[in-house]
Amino acid sequence: MELHHTHSELVMHIVITGAESTGKSTLAAALALHFKAPYSKEFVRNFVDQSQRSPEPRDLETIVAGQIALEDASKSAASGKMVFHDTNLLSTIIYAKHYFSGKLDWLADQFYERHYDFYLLCMPDFPWIPDPGQRESPQARKDLHKKFLQHLESMHLPYACISGSQAVRLETAIRTIKVLSK
Repeated sequence: MELHHTHSELVMHIVITGAESTGKSTLAAALALHFKAPYSKEFVRNFVDQSQRSPEPRDLETIVAGQIALEDASKSAASGKMVFHDTNLLSTIIYAKHYFSGKLDWLADQFYERHYDFYLLCMPDFPWIPDPGQRESPQARKDLHKKFLQHLESMHLPYACISGSQAVRLETAIRTIKVLSK
């Protein structure tokens, strides 16, 4: 599995993605630490914490701009050959379609303007943990997981499924990334 960068990118962008309560943030932080690489956090998590409410359709532009800013900052901080993203605009698209209705072509356009090399899809295979304002339910997690899988497949995005305990996920992700970066 060798990556050929189609852009003048020298930095590999790896996105940790998946439904709610699947260990994305934990895995992103652990991978960044292991590879001594920067990572962008999930903007919407901080947004919800600061606003103390769930996102609404009127918040989408702020969320998109914030996510892009975090990703760009982590890319600027990359002195090595990789950067990790604790979600990206694909998550915003999926969650916006799930929770809000309406046309989201502008959001898809923003996504397609960005460059990502590989996705690590966190599987919903451990207990769901409630997080008020951030997570809906175990059933929503199952539904969202299906949507993430459908989007990755239909958009022909390169990905690997990451499952098991946190330690196993980290081991699997490290092995996968080492193969990709050869």
